[in-house]
Amino acid sequence: MPAAIERLSQRLRRQAAWCSELGSPLYASLLESAADDLELEGPVWELLAGYEEEPGSAALALRLMGAVHRLVLEDDLPDLARHYPSTGGDGDPGATWPEFRQALLERRDRVRELLRGGCQTNEVGRSAAMLGGFLEVARRTRLPLRIIEIGASAGLNLLWDRYRYESAGGAWGDDTSAVRFTHSFEVSPPLNRTAAVVERKGCDLSPVDVTSDQGALTLRSFVWADQLARMAMLDGAIEIARASPVEVERIGAADFLERKLTRSDPRVATVVFHSVFMQYVDAAERDRIANAIDRAGVFHLSFEPGKTAEARFEVRLNGELLGTSLAHGTGVRWIVDSALQ
Repeated sequence: MPAAIERLSQRLRRQAAWCSELGSPLYASLLESAADDLELEGPVWELLAGYEEEPGSAALALRLMGAVHRLVLEDDLPDLARHYPSTGGDGDPGATWPEFRQALLERRDRVRELLRGGCQTNEVGRSAAMLGGFLEVARRTRLPLRIIEIGASAGLNLLWDRYRYESAGGAWGDDTSAVRFTHSFEVSPPLNRTAAVVERKGCDLSPVDVTSDQGALTLRSFVWADQLARMAMLDGAIEIARASPVEVERIGAADFLERKLTRSDPRVATVVFHSVFMQYVDAAERDRIANAIDRAGVFHLSFEPGKTAEARFEVRLNGELLGTSLAHGTGVRWIVDSALQ
């Protein structure tokens, strides 16, 4: 097998395994079939040829799935839409693959065009994973929060305090919110706390405007088509964002922080946060980001992949491990017992 095909095939199969792990049997099956087709030098190879030198962090497999899903949501692939649960389809992987493959043949140029864009997700579920970090800062400082998100996409996680969080141990947030997390926690952080956000800003190299139909479509296309609860969560967050728009500036993270963190205000606790972002920036940019945060002496809340063999992501506050969860913010396990601190 040519090395280029083998590299691409491994990426598709790796993402298929992630989709299976995270509860998307449809995408897991489609990506396995796509890898088989690629190895036979079928339409998947014709479509992806030239991308073999991309780093794995560029999420080519998810961009492929997002491109096709976008065409389904645009009603451009009615035969495929009959099998996509996001458009009322049956979700049958065996019946879906032939239509998926045909779509790659018939819409090759359009899919290829969409592939050139980045993987622009704004996973609202990650707010549930990071909630405890924000509450911890509020507890430690007894101050209102100034929150700054880098790699913010549409800024939906900047609105974390407008959502509702419920666990066996209690609840936090707006009980009338259109976004409700009711099955996110295996071990929840303490929810009997208060926190107030007085300023929220974000940045992204390619921000998504969810007040526009096209912006909302972009985010919906990257939700896995058989995960309707995630889609409903996103739709609720878009509704909230349209009612209370947040500013996401088109600028790199280091430039943004070097400007935003020049002023300090002892009346607020500043929190710089990000989720599944660092894989998209190079080492030099990461160093500048870290230096800007260190110089300013602000709180740094992160949700990024862990370094253990277990497929869990870590919530850290100033480097301290607070908890873990799965990639989409489910299965949150809180570790820190701040009552003992």
